[in-house]
Amino acid sequence: MKVAVVGYGKMGRETESVLRERGHEAVCIDLDDSFPEGCAVGIDFTQPEAVVDNVRAAMAACGRYVVGTTGWSDRQDEVRRIVEQAGGGLVCASNFSLGVNLYYRVVKYAAGLMARFSDYDPYVLEKHHRQKKDAPSGTAKVLAGILEVSGGPRKRAIEHFEGAIPGDAFHVAAVRAGGIIGEHVVGFDSGIDEILIEHRARTRRGLATGAVIAAEWIATRQGWHGFEAVLDDLTR
Repeated sequence: MKVAVVGYGKMGRETESVLRERGHEAVCIDLDDSFPEGCAVGIDFTQPEAVVDNVRAAMAACGRYVVGTTGWSDRQDEVRRIVEQAGGGLVCASNFSLGVNLYYRVVKYAAGLMARFSDYDPYVLEKHHRQKKDAPSGTAKVLAGILEVSGGPRKRAIEHFEGAIPGDAFHVAAVRAGGIIGEHVVGFDSGIDEILIEHRARTRRGLATGAVIAAEWIATRQGWHGFEAVLDDLTR
């Protein structure tokens, strides 16, 4: 199928490569370009402030879109309305890596297990390259959300605090340095020992592959979906 790749930076170029490997035609455009005609779906790796306008253009042109850009969650309700009013389909995720989405499921199981043992204090640590604009990452926020509802005594994720961390909270920390593609750690520390669950991205290929798989999936579907819906189909 013909797929629009909106945003021709590092992720856009990687997505173009994956599309061609999987037998699709990629039409790559920059932010200022009009949405191309004849595409079955679009894939967005641009900037948070551009997402709403990009979704609106995609709904008018083809009605199917995949958003890999993060940092726009404050406008999620607006984007959902645009998709629903158009009768279109959209997949969005904080991270399209298959490995990361499987990692979410591992962390969910572990968090539920560790919640029974109050001595273990959870935390989230993420690292990305210095050009990344949002911090903590969208992936770290998803991981924090998993910990918040796991049933443990520390139910509140916080990024900043003064003095000792509050007793009902756990820390979500971000590091920005160099060219780190993406690292996430969920830890449980008792003071006696520590359990770590880690995911490290080695290249951007995993993100691009997941976004293309999502595009293939949404091309024949309607509605608003997270990547977990795609993963559910893949793991049946």
